[in-house]
Amino acid sequence: MTISSRPPAPYLDVPLYISRRRHPRFYFPDGNVLFLVENTIYKVHRYFFQRDSAIFDAMFTLPSPPGESPEGESDENPICLHGISSQDFDRLLSILYPLDFLEYEMKTVEEWTSILDLASRWDFSSLCRLAVNNLYTITSAADKIYLGHMYEVTEWLVPAYTELCVRQEPLTLQEGRRLGVDITTSIGQVRHQIRYRSNLNRSHDTIVELVRRAFVSPATR
Repeated sequence: MTISSRPPAPYLDVPLYISRRRHPRFYFPDGNVLFLVENTIYKVHRYFFQRDSAIFDAMFTLPSPPGESPEGESDENPICLHGISSQDFDRLLSILYPLDFLEYEMKTVEEWTSILDLASRWDFSSLCRLAVNNLYTITSAADKIYLGHMYEVTEWLVPAYTELCVRQEPLTLQEGRRLGVDITTSIGQVRHQIRYRSNLNRSHDTIVELVRRAFVSPATR
């Protein structure tokens, strides 16, 4: 039995000749499920995965094929999590097993994005909300647009688009690469309308409505 990341991505199975190692932190003597990520074995507690993830909850209820021993019960027969890195899995586990209940180990956009990615793929709904809340305070407007579209964080989109459309400075090269040609071009068009349409009421509400019409589909307005 394996769990693959969503969307499917190419991966290489860990060859048998590569030695597997037990994770120094996330291999608990009283754990009751074993995962293999890359060449690292994790022994953790099934409870957290069943409680918080609809995907894992469904997987753990499936019976083993006749004549086969259940996966995830020994180092020799772990559940293989393909298409992810051990670093990203470490980050997710650091949320489930915090060292400090008052402060998270993740600090950067890249770290919290990796949490959001795995939480979204495996339907950890509460972890998705946690990652979104923490990303909100540390992401730029361009990041919010990029991540908002990728992970369907729709409440970020209109404020972030509005911020880029009304600010004085043009988009940077880095922002343009992040957003892609189509979105960058559309932002440029809206910025031009805001600045040069003589008949445009430039109140905040008018600009927000202009942004909505340009970037938000009618179904999500």
